[in-house]
Amino acid sequence: MATAFERATSSDVAKRFGFVYDEAMTHPVEVERNGAVRVIMLPASEYHRLAKLDHVALGVDELDDYDVRSIRDARASDAAYALDHLMDDAAAS
Repeated sequence: MATAFERATSSDVAKRFGFVYDEAMTHPVEVERNGAVRVIMLPASEYHRLAKLDHVALGVDELDDYDVRSIRDARASDAAYALDHLMDDAAAS
């Protein structure tokens, strides 16, 4: 689900920081520099709420189709396969 954010250029933010700051307290504001969004301003409380989500475990029934496909289609790197012999050595001990 894509969310449309308000967007401001970095020069707009420099010129009207107070206004953009107040806007960011009610909804995220993307800050664009050299044609690309580099920063998103949002309230600290929202940042901390989102940061906590990094450590939340989801049940299988909470995953969307994209996440399920990503997990199903994931493949270990060649470097990971190169470590298989360590498991063989551990089993032999």
